[in-house]
Amino acid sequence: MALTYTNYKSFASVVAHYENIKPVREKAHGTSRDIRPIGDRTRKWERIVKLSRNCYALSDGYHRGDPTFSHWRGSSAGKMEYYAPIVWRKHKDGVETVRIMNTTGPDNGCDPSRYDFINRHTPRGLHFMQGNARQYISKSGLYEDKIFLAKGKTVTAYEYKYYLESPHQWSPNRNKWAQRKDDNAALVFTRDGGNWIHNPTTGKEIPKGPQVNKELKAKYRGALKKFFEWGMTMSPLLPLDQQYIMGRMDELRKHFYPTTGYQPWNPDWSRAILVDEDHPMRLHLWVQFASQATDGYGWNPTYAVKDVQTKDDLRRVRARFNSFFNTNAGFMKQ
Repeated sequence: MALTYTNYKSFASVVAHYENIKPVREKAHGTSRDIRPIGDRTRKWERIVKLSRNCYALSDGYHRGDPTFSHWRGSSAGKMEYYAPIVWRKHKDGVETVRIMNTTGPDNGCDPSRYDFINRHTPRGLHFMQGNARQYISKSGLYEDKIFLAKGKTVTAYEYKYYLESPHQWSPNRNKWAQRKDDNAALVFTRDGGNWIHNPTTGKEIPKGPQVNKELKAKYRGALKKFFEWGMTMSPLLPLDQQYIMGRMDELRKHFYPTTGYQPWNPDWSRAILVDEDHPMRLHLWVQFASQATDGYGWNPTYAVKDVQTKDDLRRVRARFNSFFNTNAGFMKQ
């Protein structure tokens, strides 16, 4: 199946392409669904959809609002023009706009097929870009003028209701990103001759990443220091191999949740161990950290805590220690 690149320059070129496409004849539906693929007809879900005589969507299929190739949740609810990756519109005054929409989901989600589609069909004069796990639209093709293309958070009423009634068993907050209110994530550009002007009222600012809760962490500074010094003293004596590590992790699990097959790690457990030098799971917590502070790949990793020869080596282990406990002991805040 060939990938198609369009690079339309105007609303008229989208309309002309649409009218020149012969609808796909399907065995079950004939041509009643009026599927007009942008390019390769075997990729019929990638198509141009006529929403009205003045509005056309470039759809990659299987997104919310697609009545033909439904979203994985099984719902075609929602509006095609809201969830489609690219929507061309010609307004009553003759002004042309294009709306570009990222995927919809949590910030840590990833939809390579959507990114690829936008990249292949970005209007002439605009450029799709990626960097640092984020997506952008640029007019020059350079990062200097990139505009953040945020992931959408607005879902259909059907999906929102599903999330409320069916929280994830182990991660009840996993779908808290979803909302019903329009979050204005898409970017809208107005065509001015051969140039595009971004509507500054559309789009969102780049979200700030999680920050260390310095006030909370300061309360454990002394405990962290003692734990690190104790652990580094103990490390040369530990037989860090897969069997030993798995044994300690199994004991750690049984200590905190002996009757449950799985529970997410509770930062309170780490904090309790840090402040109690006689805690029975103190060694186990250190092994948990040491097992993740490794170099190399495969079944023969090098454990950083056992390979400290210089001050730089020690500094590197300490940095990993801080990073590990920022998350493990819940010292991060959004």
